[in-house]
Amino acid sequence: MSEKNIDQIYERTYAVIDLSAIRGNVESAKASLPAGMQFCAILKCDGYGHGAPPIARELEDLVDMFGVATIAEGYALRRNGIRKPILDLGVAPARSYRLMLEQNIMPSVFTLEQAREISALAGSMGCAASYMIPLDTGMGRIGIQTEEPDALSLALEIVRFPNMKLSGVFTHFASADERDKSFAELQLQRFTDFTDRMEAAGVSIPIRHAANSAGIVEQIGTGLTMVRDGICLYGLLPSAEVDQKRLVLTPALSWKAKLTHVKTVPAGTPISYGSSFVTEKETEIATIPVGYGDGFPRALSNRADVLIRGRRCRILGRVCMDQFMVDVSGLFAEVGDIVTLLGTDGTERIDLYEWADFGLFPYEVLCNIGKRVPRVYVRDGAWIGNKDIFRELYPDMS
Repeated sequence: MSEKNIDQIYERTYAVIDLSAIRGNVESAKASLPAGMQFCAILKCDGYGHGAPPIARELEDLVDMFGVATIAEGYALRRNGIRKPILDLGVAPARSYRLMLEQNIMPSVFTLEQAREISALAGSMGCAASYMIPLDTGMGRIGIQTEEPDALSLALEIVRFPNMKLSGVFTHFASADERDKSFAELQLQRFTDFTDRMEAAGVSIPIRHAANSAGIVEQIGTGLTMVRDGICLYGLLPSAEVDQKRLVLTPALSWKAKLTHVKTVPAGTPISYGSSFVTEKETEIATIPVGYGDGFPRALSNRADVLIRGRRCRILGRVCMDQFMVDVSGLFAEVGDIVTLLGTDGTERIDLYEWADFGLFPYEVLCNIGKRVPRVYVRDGAWIGNKDIFRELYPDMS
């Protein structure tokens, strides 16, 4: 389906997700790793706003595991037919334990209370609960704090609970995406020392993992059993301070809209809330039906560009909840013209790195693109399906 055909379905705005790009990004990351390294694709926040179920379907034959942040995210994958192991990287509420066991979603367990409740429930259900232990080696978030004097005894007590099967131990780097790698290296040393002590105490650890996307790019923690790839799946590097050439990445998401109104105004005309922009000369103004209610950042007001007919057009005035205006003087723009908010039009391109220059965080922008923006999926340049934004359903994309 061509962009014009897609545009006929979605009159206001839509995001195009290139599944071939995501697959290629995974292949590039895997090619940089030692042979046999297991690979966990991180699909938190609905796949960083791209849509977790279709991405999981695309990657199920290529990866070993999927990582999520909530039981609901894991359950959404199971409901869409995903059978690969799923790890909940967050703290699951006790009331969700039964669903986790029924759906074979691994919880992160690092307290005796968690272990006790899951063990008892698994026993009553006649199953063994697979789980992983997170270690806090310096992130300060969740997990057994490895530098505490009773840390090892806590880990050993957790693994002794019946009806539970330890699948792995992991940690998370706090600063592997920074130029100074000394703290990431300290975290890795703490992790390996602690897991070595667990194994010396007789604990078998099938999977050990620490490397996130930055770890993969910088090759920190890639000597363990598995890596976790998040932002690089979607074609972006973790920061400007990591190796820019190790991986070949293609951004998977482009964001389009459609002009709804074009007019010519005289000099002295205020534009948008607060009259933060006033025309200095006769100006052609076009209205775009997208706003911060869709996740288009208000911080781009009066500063950023969009692409129309292959040309950059400056945003004028403040971005509203549902609309914003741009300067299309001399462009002969018409109602219905396609607008590129993120992506390529002709020889021009706007990407999230450009938006980062305005103080925006690419991860946050992707995750904030809202439900009012339909996701359209393509593979090898061909349309394969759309997300039903009203019922939160994905079509069969096989």
